Amino acid sequence: MKYLRTFYQRLRDFRHKKKLTLEDIATFCQVDVTVVAGWENPIESQRCYPSIDNLFDLCVKTGVALDALLDFDQNEKANSQLDLPGFEVGEDGDLDTVIERLTKVMEEALPDSTERLLLKRFRASDEDKKRFILQLMTNGE
Repeated sequence: MKYLRTFYQRLRDFRHKKKLTLEDIATFCQVDVTVVAGWENPIESQRCYPSIDNLFDLCVKTGVALDALLDFDQNEKANSQLDLPGFEVGEDGDLDTVIERLTKVMEEALPDSTERLLLKRFRASDEDKKRFILQLMTNGE
């Protein structure tokens, strides 16, 4: 957790400065208050760390800059890839490759125009039509 060594202290300082409670942070990040308490635990062996999604939620919902919560110096900040849990770049550090792979996965997962039209019409149908459509689709199995 290279960039999160003093996160617990930075989060606590930020929270006190903004007069936020553990419950407020838990609500922003959609986690239990005990999780936030774990993030702020001063005892390293009992501390837990936020996911990238939690960090993103915290920054967006409170307006705090990510670099205000993370540990890195200005030289490192300018010259290296940020290493966060849940965000991985290949050994060669080629972010383009990662983005291409992610784009391909998203394109495969997202419905095409025909599927979107089918879904739109299905959602607009009444319950009887929905049941009929589902029956038609299961008869072929």
